[in-house]
Amino acid sequence: MSCIKIHNLLIKQACAFLLVILPIFFINVISSAEPGDQSIRKAAIFVENRAGQAFDAKVPVLEDFITSRITEKGFSVISREVVIDSLKNYNSEKTKSPDSEKLDTLLSNNTSALRLAQLMGADYIIVTSITSFGTEKKSFKGYGVETVNIITNLRASYKILEGVQGGTLVSDTIKVSKSERFTERSRTENSDMVNELLDEAACKVAESLGKKQIIQPPPKPNLVEITIACGMQDLAQLPVSVPDIRMTKEGKLVVEKDPLEVQLLDVTVELNGTVIGSAPGVFKVPPGLSKIRLTREGFKDWERTINANEGQKLKVVLQMTDNGYKRWRDNTAFLQELKDKEKLTDAEAESIKGHAQMLRQSGFKVDVKEDIKGDIKKGTFNSIFGMLFLQ
Repeated sequence: MSCIKIHNLLIKQACAFLLVILPIFFINVISSAEPGDQSIRKAAIFVENRAGQAFDAKVPVLEDFITSRITEKGFSVISREVVIDSLKNYNSEKTKSPDSEKLDTLLSNNTSALRLAQLMGADYIIVTSITSFGTEKKSFKGYGVETVNIITNLRASYKILEGVQGGTLVSDTIKVSKSERFTERSRTENSDMVNELLDEAACKVAESLGKKQIIQPPPKPNLVEITIACGMQDLAQLPVSVPDIRMTKEGKLVVEKDPLEVQLLDVTVELNGTVIGSAPGVFKVPPGLSKIRLTREGFKDWERTINANEGQKLKVVLQMTDNGYKRWRDNTAFLQELKDKEKLTDAEAESIKGHAQMLRQSGFKVDVKEDIKGDIKKGTFNSIFGMLFLQ
């Protein structure tokens, strides 16, 4: 065999080998790339009941059904336990023990759901509602037999919100039914019908989701830090303060000329309708325009639109209500009895210390001046507010 024939034979064998191996190679490349191209969409599911009190216990059931169905559609669902933990951080002031009933009540509000989703870093919020539940009865007679058909209907709806601004992306309403037939001689009862309807509804929700074109949510904005602190006004809108009362080592009272400012504690802060914490404090909020609301028992609500920017400091003055002013007068009555240059006994000094501590425990903080600290180091004066007495 000549060298040319041998060369041609080798080329033919190489081509045949490539024709066999290249399709396998490309198939492996494609199959390994496909999973990476399917981005997992992180979602939080909130279920609300509008079908009556009888379905309150079915809210977590539908939630579990939907979770199991939409996971196959490329969603990574945040567990209910994580939602409850986020709820503790989100609304610790209003919900002391986040059981299922309180959780479902709160999550029925879309704004609250959006805030929770932001705390959990969810890309999407899936809000599902048990809309209605009812039965219809159809009877007929034939061949001497009376037959009754009972049709049970359950309607549910859902919508998907993007987890940044809460805009609705897609929504749909579904209906599922179960039929039961009864005769004089035949009767069947299905105690699990409601769960079967909920399971079928979850399947239809997942099927509907799979047909929708769900766009990617907008990029999440960088949050800015703002500081919020609250002062107080009386009924005449005048600033509220307390006398700057100090005590010498000898137990004598000294009333300074300039009063001390009083700061409110435990003021509930709401941003765009959702609770974000208590003032005074530092809060991370979206930049730009937002509606802020401050509330505290005994004071009138304060609500404004702010333009949040990095490092912004808000000093808000809340006005007392009639009841709030009365409690304040009762809590500070002991101050009116103190006289300048008065010599106190040990028992009287301890009593004043207790009154000052009670004032702080009632949610008021007296801003002690910085120069008092220097005086204490020298052993001269000691404020009755917020500091230990010198021995």
